[in-house]
Amino acid sequence: MFLRGYLPVGALAFLLCWLGCIPALAQLRVVSYNTTGGPRAGLDTVLAAISSDAANGFAKPPDVFALQEQSASASTTQGIVDLLNGMFGAGTYARATLDGATSGAGRPGLIYNTTTVQLIDQIAFGTVNTSAQARQTMRYQLQLVGYDSAAEFYVYSNHYKASTGSSDQARRNLEATALRSNLDGLGEGTHAILAGDYNIRSSSEASYQTLLAAGPGQAFDPIDQPGSWHDNASFKSIHTQAPSDNPGSGLVGGGVDDRFDFQLVTGELLDSEGLSYIPGSYRVLGNNGTHQCCSHSITTGTGAAPNVLAALTTASDHLPVIADYQLPAVMDVFAATLPATLSLGQSFDWEIAVENVADVFAEIGADELDYMATLSGDLTGSFVGIDEPLNGGNLHLLSLDTSSLGVRSGLLTIESSSQAVANGFIQLPFSYTVVSVPEPSLGVFSIGIALIPIGTRKRRDNLALS
Repeated sequence: MFLRGYLPVGALAFLLCWLGCIPALAQLRVVSYNTTGGPRAGLDTVLAAISSDAANGFAKPPDVFALQEQSASASTTQGIVDLLNGMFGAGTYARATLDGATSGAGRPGLIYNTTTVQLIDQIAFGTVNTSAQARQTMRYQLQLVGYDSAAEFYVYSNHYKASTGSSDQARRNLEATALRSNLDGLGEGTHAILAGDYNIRSSSEASYQTLLAAGPGQAFDPIDQPGSWHDNASFKSIHTQAPSDNPGSGLVGGGVDDRFDFQLVTGELLDSEGLSYIPGSYRVLGNNGTHQCCSHSITTGTGAAPNVLAALTTASDHLPVIADYQLPAVMDVFAATLPATLSLGQSFDWEIAVENVADVFAEIGADELDYMATLSGDLTGSFVGIDEPLNGGNLHLLSLDTSSLGVRSGLLTIESSSQAVANGFIQLPFSYTVVSVPEPSLGVFSIGIALIPIGTRKRRDNLALS
């Protein structure tokens, strides 16, 4: 095994990194949050708690916020961006700029971490009127920094019609149907996260079933907990609204008794290949199911520190939903420097190290690296391997042909079949000359034990023989 930072003596001591550095990404953290407008008292505490949440053995600043009830991207959303950049540094976070149509209660929006994702495109769709959608749905096309277009994914930010009447449910189904039409149009193989405030009280509602219906854009509930969620203690650990039974002005009260907010995903995010949902990472901040149910404040539980629970009751009338996603693999190759000449019949193994360098906090944070190497030109040979993130890489030996005199040259190709892998195709040309007698040279060479000046080799050999 090749360990990064450890250079064994011999030819491997000359290992050179063949590629540039990949930006530090770590796992992808996505948050769905109805903030009920711009920054309110306690929102800074909530954002810090989201970043420090280590439910899966790691904590990190969020990469994507799918927001609801934003008055306008340039005002309320920008206010949250400013708050985040005050915490994590100027320019770390940016926002989408497109505002969709709304009939009230704000509109969906998006904030993203510029160091980990880039915004490729944004659209608003759906007809807004008193019998159709309450607000347009926003679709955001994003791409992981350090990866190519194979690592693109979509985030839908939704805020469906509220209330429980039959006409309200019918309008929610119209919103779901519009989303499915848009998502189905992207075709099979689309990685999409459907986040937002759905105002759904039961999995039996038509809008929820429309989102989960078969088709190219079929969505799945990653925690798969169907049932009648409203005011039901069996589901209290996934309830998101409302965190206070008696909130301040402008916020809805009544206590935690509904699962209005969630993240759904397409099947491509559930196959553990490339960008994928990390099982068990879906959670509601501050809600571990210990609060008094139902219709009581989240502060009656122990789902977070007391100051965080208190902040959740003042920052919004919804709780944030967090989910973490693994990243695609990142391939790096290290190759030992070849000598210019080798002696006729000399045995020589070329040392090649292949490593999955996805920058993650935990092994579950990235896909495995599957790869194959082949030689072409004057030489033949191949090897295959698998490297998990944080494993340290694999060392492979390629025996070089010294059976006849002359120049040997070829091309080493290492290719990964991992989904959306970064740097997944690397080619390294090489050459050496086979001579009858080693040609003298200045400098040092390796004998597999230590690096020594060439002039001392004879003396060491004599000592070894005596």
